[in-house]
Amino acid sequence: MIIRDAIHGGIEFNASEEGIIASPLMQRLRHVRQLSMVALVYPSATHTRFEHSLGSTHLTGVLAERLGLKDGKKQAVRLASLLHDVGHGAFSHSSDLILLKHTGKTHEERGLDLVKESGLAETIPSFDEVRECLKGKNSGALLMSELGTDRMDYLLRDAYFTGVSYSAMDHRRLLETLALKDGELVVLEKGVVAAESLLVSRHLMFNAVYLHPAVRICEAMVEKMLEQALEEKLLTLEKISFGTDDVLLTLLATKNALAERLLDRRLYKKAFVLETTKATEKQKEFLQQKEAEQRINSALEETGEFVVCMPPERKKYTGIKVLAKDGELKNLEDYSNLVKALNLESGRDALIVACPEEKRENARKSMEGLFG
Repeated sequence: MIIRDAIHGGIEFNASEEGIIASPLMQRLRHVRQLSMVALVYPSATHTRFEHSLGSTHLTGVLAERLGLKDGKKQAVRLASLLHDVGHGAFSHSSDLILLKHTGKTHEERGLDLVKESGLAETIPSFDEVRECLKGKNSGALLMSELGTDRMDYLLRDAYFTGVSYSAMDHRRLLETLALKDGELVVLEKGVVAAESLLVSRHLMFNAVYLHPAVRICEAMVEKMLEQALEEKLLTLEKISFGTDDVLLTLLATKNALAERLLDRRLYKKAFVLETTKATEKQKEFLQQKEAEQRINSALEETGEFVVCMPPERKKYTGIKVLAKDGELKNLEDYSNLVKALNLESGRDALIVACPEEKRENARKSMEGLFG
């Protein structure tokens, strides 16, 4: 079977993969957007987890072929790539923290449970190996690593469908210069620049898309909407786990004010912003306290309707290895001043408080009273 893909062109799947693609677990992903509500900010970002799973599988197959994996291992990691996102609930990453809090399981762990509970695991002869790949072990490094195929595909795909121009990674060169060393995906010396291109693309996508202020507000509204729906018993964890974006949003819109706002794109507006690079030492110390978010929420109680977006934690690129010509593994930072600079760059991280237009002044005063 050949499927036409917007990013990779015609991609081929064998009979075993075709059966998994046709399963209800995979077909549900057609209705779970890759970037949750980002389409409210970037209108063309309506691509789905289904497309991303197909694209990741294609890239995994290309890499597995180049690395000379045996047919059994290659098939196992391709199947893992197909199934790696089936554990995502409705609204994708926006529901992940809620499901993790209530179930104690990541979306990867929930996905493994679903594959087993659905009976799909029984149709996969190599399921034990597929399961290990989904845990990032064995050849699963091809998919799960910092330079792996999951990340390659979502960066290419997200940039394309948001319409931004930050996907100029040389993924073909990167695929040619990756290697497996003691179960770890590493880059050869000659592939350092290609690795840099992926990391730069990721950094720019975070600044331009994933951490865009309006996107953060949308995600916070979705998270609060789902928490309210659970508290008011409008939804169950099962409905979030097995549901789809548009169905749940439409279902909640008649009963939940946040859902109605999201459906009509009446987003909350910024009432208070504190950029971490401009914060005083006292303000930074406050934000680092465990109870900071709780105290902020308490200060805003009189406002009634609001969301709080705490400053995100920036991921450092410290675990990526380069396979030197002498056979030794070295840190990518030792080869790349660019990576060192990325690790020092804090980005435009900020605390954001948002609420309806008519309540902005009250929210701003509450925050200024708290922060001085």
